[in-house]
Amino acid sequence: MRKPQLVALLSVLAMIVAGGVIYWTQFRDESPEVTRLAEGLGMAVAEESARLAGSSGKVVLILPKRGTFVDPLVEIQRAAFAKALAGHAGVSLLATESIETERPGTMGAGGLDPAEFLAILTRAAGAKVVVSLAGLPEFPADAPLTAAGRKIVVVGSGTPQLKALLSADLVQVAIVPRVKPAAPTEQPKTAREWFRHRYEIITPANVGSLP
Repeated sequence: MRKPQLVALLSVLAMIVAGGVIYWTQFRDESPEVTRLAEGLGMAVAEESARLAGSSGKVVLILPKRGTFVDPLVEIQRAAFAKALAGHAGVSLLATESIETERPGTMGAGGLDPAEFLAILTRAAGAKVVVSLAGLPEFPADAPLTAAGRKIVVVGSGTPQLKALLSADLVQVAIVPRVKPAAPTEQPKTAREWFRHRYEIITPANVGSLP
């Protein structure tokens, strides 16, 4: 085999291997249930955001990122959020921001930089609601969370600091995994049923339900 032909063959094989790696690492764990759960999460977050925004208001969405990795489930959540939010007249998406995390995904997001998060809040001065699909960083005592009148919606795990922020009404909505999935009368089917089965919505009114 001539050298140019060999190079071409190796190039094709490299493309096939690369495509397989991308599929294996990003899509192999997705099932219809996981996809519907991601859609349900995005829809529920949008509805809570629209409720806080009222009849008119702008929303800023914060997504988790890990370098150049594109998490397909985060993309599903983002798309479902944008679609559901667009269904509320007078409420609009002002901007989408990204914040670096230790791990891909939303529930697994961690290691957020408090200064970076506060910088996003500063840039979101024109928004009424700021939504974080990346959770919240741990804020040090000398640089606490300051919402400056903006409503905050968070998707993440129920940490002691998150509970304190909810109690102080600095965070208005937290969507956290249920400690135990709800026991449905039948298997969840729709995106919203999967959301209710796996997550719960915490506000300052029911913050006592967090451990």
